[in-house]
Amino acid sequence: MLTEFYKNVLKLLTSISIAQLIPIIITPILTQYFSPEDFGLYGLYISICTILGGVASCKYDTAIMLPKKTHDAYNTLVLSILITFLFSTFCLSLLSTFNQQLFEITNSELLKKYYYIIPLTIFLISINQALIVWFNRKKKYILIGKQNLFKSTSNSGSSVILGIKSVYLGLIISHLISLIIVSYWNITNFIKDFKKHKIDQKNIKKNFIKYIDFLKFSTISNLFNSVSNIGMTSLIIIFFGPKIAGLYFFAERLIAIPISFVTSSVSHVYFERASTLFHSDRKKLITLTNTVQKNIFILLLPFLLMLTFLGEELFSLFGGEWKEAGVILKYFLVFILFKNIYSPISHIGDILNKQRVLLFFNISLFFFQLSSFYFLKEYNDIEPALLTASCFGAIHYIVLNMYMKKELLKSL
Repeated sequence: MLTEFYKNVLKLLTSISIAQLIPIIITPILTQYFSPEDFGLYGLYISICTILGGVASCKYDTAIMLPKKTHDAYNTLVLSILITFLFSTFCLSLLSTFNQQLFEITNSELLKKYYYIIPLTIFLISINQALIVWFNRKKKYILIGKQNLFKSTSNSGSSVILGIKSVYLGLIISHLISLIIVSYWNITNFIKDFKKHKIDQKNIKKNFIKYIDFLKFSTISNLFNSVSNIGMTSLIIIFFGPKIAGLYFFAERLIAIPISFVTSSVSHVYFERASTLFHSDRKKLITLTNTVQKNIFILLLPFLLMLTFLGEELFSLFGGEWKEAGVILKYFLVFILFKNIYSPISHIGDILNKQRVLLFFNISLFFFQLSSFYFLKEYNDIEPALLTASCFGAIHYIVLNMYMKKELLKSL
């Protein structure tokens, strides 16, 4: 069982590692053309779009993996895309109405003049997310790996070109270009499956009701979780300004690249394998879960310890103004460690149908981290606030991990 599991992980890891290596290689180039403020604006855009893109389908994309019958899964995918379209349209109307108020909060022209980019990005992120779950269900790991490579290559290449040409919002435009290219790739490959199935309105309605807990609980839960994990940049912009937000986003982005080499690959394969084992052999599922987390811990700990002591020196290689990013990095490493120990097996909450627990967890995590920034902003220094928020986050993930393991044992 573990041999097959790691073979599938390796299929994804090979292509994803190449895809993630490209941004690392071009980072020294990007720091020559884009300032910390540019990265702060880019971080705001990524935060908003990733947070809303993650819930645009009301989490029916997650449910695609769960039905036993492919026909049910297919119609759940169609349902997910329909909801995504409605959600993106709603976001467009909201942004067009309240763009001035949002500009006053963030002082960002992105939300005033170029707000229409956001709903388009949300739509593309969400449909690609749903299609990846479909491909995952079909065990098309090589295809998933290729789309990661296309996205990384197109994003990195266009970022360098637009940076050299000093194009305003170059990082944001590059990200949008890469999403359009990947969407074309994914839709083209999905059409091959599309011809084999029929859209069934009754089936769509049945699955809408069957998996409605994803809408009622997982949507809000994931929204708060995303704000806690991804939305830090937005909070930092509000409390500490775009430059500090840019330094944080740059540090977080750079550290996330090598970590996601492993965690994203393992997560995709674990979700498919865990969904199967939950119905067939739960003892093997427990063994798999413990083994995955143990190996992730062994890989992450030395890497994060190295960054603790050498962070400033490493980031100073990108230029003097980026050295502070290495200082900021130290204050959220403990959160990175425990979040990524849980991250690869995070779908166990959906498999165990613990959406309500996850909702409580994510709301609690968000408010503890928000409180850290709000009450410690008076220091005019991000370090105390970031360290406090990081510790709260680590404690939350430790408790959640213990709870899910306990519930998994109960299900035997």
